[in-house]
Amino acid sequence: MTKSFEEEIGFPLLIKTKKGVEPTREALQLLPTMRAMRAQEEKFFQEIADISGIKRGTIRIGTFVSTSTSWLPQLLDYFQEKYPEVVFEIVESGQDEMETGVADGSLDIALLSEPERRTIDFIPLLDDPMLVVFSGKHDLSHYDYVPVDVLRDYPLIMTYQSYDRDVRKVFDQAGFTPEVKYYFRDDFAVLSMVQHGLGIAVLPELIIEKHPGDYDSRMLEPESYRTLGIGIKSIKEAGPLARSVISYLKENVR
Repeated sequence: MTKSFEEEIGFPLLIKTKKGVEPTREALQLLPTMRAMRAQEEKFFQEIADISGIKRGTIRIGTFVSTSTSWLPQLLDYFQEKYPEVVFEIVESGQDEMETGVADGSLDIALLSEPERRTIDFIPLLDDPMLVVFSGKHDLSHYDYVPVDVLRDYPLIMTYQSYDRDVRKVFDQAGFTPEVKYYFRDDFAVLSMVQHGLGIAVLPELIIEKHPGDYDSRMLEPESYRTLGIGIKSIKEAGPLARSVISYLKENVR
């Protein structure tokens, strides 16, 4: 099929290398248009199913670990029971990857933090508090609210900036750059390091709720929050399946 298509358009799309099969430069140029065509085709068949009173199709959702563990179980359970022919493709990734995926069409929607630049549409759902997390019997435990400036004196454990910008925003607003001892991609890995006394962290409450352990936490002073919600390329152009998922999350996320 690929060879026939290449003969039709007049240039190769795939080449064999030592690493395997890779797209040519021309294929990469066509990729955004191909993705848009695929998305429109999927939307077309979803519209037909919707008119017929049937919910079916495939939806690709990008998500943080925190939104994945907190929001997706009830969403998938609902659709599995009501519309078993709907297929969910879940991609756990970071903020930058999700924003790019929604913009280029490789993701239909994403459960992410509010984008700093509005290259995609965003529907806010939840203000999630940012907390200071530390191992048991830490000297920060005597605070009811931990002043942000106090964190200048402690080495932090953080996720990479491309994965999660919300922690960086806390320190940007406070006007200083913290000392970072370790970087990780996964929030749960950060929390595990904190429990072993390797440093402190600033993490969203949604993560802490789903991962109890030997640590303590406090709100910041001043209080800080991340706004979580749904990212989509265009709310007006959303297909019926995406609209159904958005409607369910708006009604059920608390």
